[in-house]
Amino acid sequence: MTLPMKFPENYWNRKKLSRRERTALRDTAAYILQSESGRGRAVCACGHSGKGTNVVALFLKSDGTAGTNGTLRCGSPWLCADCAPLKANQRLERLQGLANALVAENGKMASITITAGHDRASHLQDIKQAIETASRKARQGAPWERQKLRHDVIGVLSAPEVTYSLRHGWHFHIHHAFLTGETGNPEELGWWFVRRYLKYLASAGFTANIQSQEVSMVRDPRRFFTYLKKGVTRSAQDVWGLREPGKLKDKHLHPFDILQKASGCKIMKSLWKEYADVMPGTRSCILTRSIAVRLNINQDDDNAEVAHEHIVGQLPAPTWKVLVNRRKTNVILSLLEDRGAAAWQEICSLALTLAAEKSSINAVQTQDTIPTKTFEHRPSATQVANLALHYKWHLTRKERNGEAIRIALDKERGHAVANGLTFYPPKIRDVLEIYGNGGVCS
Repeated sequence: MTLPMKFPENYWNRKKLSRRERTALRDTAAYILQSESGRGRAVCACGHSGKGTNVVALFLKSDGTAGTNGTLRCGSPWLCADCAPLKANQRLERLQGLANALVAENGKMASITITAGHDRASHLQDIKQAIETASRKARQGAPWERQKLRHDVIGVLSAPEVTYSLRHGWHFHIHHAFLTGETGNPEELGWWFVRRYLKYLASAGFTANIQSQEVSMVRDPRRFFTYLKKGVTRSAQDVWGLREPGKLKDKHLHPFDILQKASGCKIMKSLWKEYADVMPGTRSCILTRSIAVRLNINQDDDNAEVAHEHIVGQLPAPTWKVLVNRRKTNVILSLLEDRGAAAWQEICSLALTLAAEKSSINAVQTQDTIPTKTFEHRPSATQVANLALHYKWHLTRKERNGEAIRIALDKERGHAVANGLTFYPPKIRDVLEIYGNGGVCS
């Protein structure tokens, strides 16, 4: 077997969250949502080779992004961290075309954000249904038709979004964009819509005050649509960037933040399952036929194929299957993005090595090969115990000792998930012994 490629000494110390974190989060979602019997969610098959596929082709797009041809793609903008950025970029391309057409027509736009009162006892399904129903009813009937004529309404865009607050629970809200002709006043129309929306919301048993709703004119449609397309690709880490620790208590967790924390945390895992039961299938930023006809643009097409611009090489489907099962596909795709097509032979050799049996890998290990531990995260019992002792003094409940150890383990799991590593926790018995000795190993 050809020996794997050599890497710079500092290669594995560099921060590389983009490809690896997305793939790791996708695998975490698949693990949580996998069905014990019967057909599971589409995200559980995302990245696997298709049935009857003999080879998986790896390609590079003009922007340097790596991808695969011959693998299944779930296309979920809500559940899959790997597909969500793709869907967001497709959405942005359509919305930028809409913005250009609106500016050419001298049209106007207002941003309207609606929500409802909620707390930690509120269920996401109930909040979502109430807000969507009230919004839809507020844009129906004779009163709405009169407002459409008065303000020369071109159409309405809707972009649902959901976050979770550790203090206030689920926060479902909808970003609306009201589009009018040159003679319309979308801001006035927005406040009329909000008042009507609140009436329908109250009839559904939910409360909200008008100060919690937002209405504002949009001066730059192109810039606004860049914000509107975000969907779930945004996280509290601002799309995979790092946030300072200890500041999430009063912040809103975005869906992929919840997914990242779900590794080893029963509460977050339960929240992710609730979210996964409610949000998939929710439509966002749909360009209706009336908008397309009025502005002479293409109607919404959220199923556009992705162009594979440059096929770099191919891997046998069985090899790819093993890489998926061992969660190593993120490593191969990341290296392809870093090294480019010129390094394909070395990357291919590495893929074959990682897909081989462990005994085979150990047989070819030399000083020039990549150690398998590079792809693993194995914190020692001492590390976990000392981290737990640090968290202990920030907890006030009686069970703070056990809670501190759980938080420490969850912190280590989160690090593994964020970097696409396989997590191997230390023995709890050893952790408890060192923890009881004040962090000193006996």
